[in-house]
Amino acid sequence: MGPSFLDPLLSSDGKPYGPKHFKELVKECWYISDNLHTSYTDVLDLSFQERVYLIECINAKQDATKKAMEQAAANAKR
Repeated sequence: MGPSFLDPLLSSDGKPYGPKHFKELVKECWYISDNLHTSYTDVLDLSFQERVYLIECINAKQDATKKAMEQAAANAKR
C-alpha cells in the first residue's frame, strides 16, 4: 500500500507522518502474526478491515483469558 493523499504530512507532534504510520503498521502486523502464530508475510496480505477485526478478536480473547484467570485465582483463595 502506497502513500495516500488523505494522510497528513506531519503528525500531531510536528514530525513526518510517514515513518510514524509505517512503524504502527509494522507493529500491528507483528501483533497479529505473533498472536495467531502465522507468518508476517501472510498478515501483509490482509485488508485493513480484516486487521482491525482480528485485533479486536485478539484483544477480546486476551481480556476473557485474563478475567478467567483472575476468577480462578479468587476461587482458589476461598
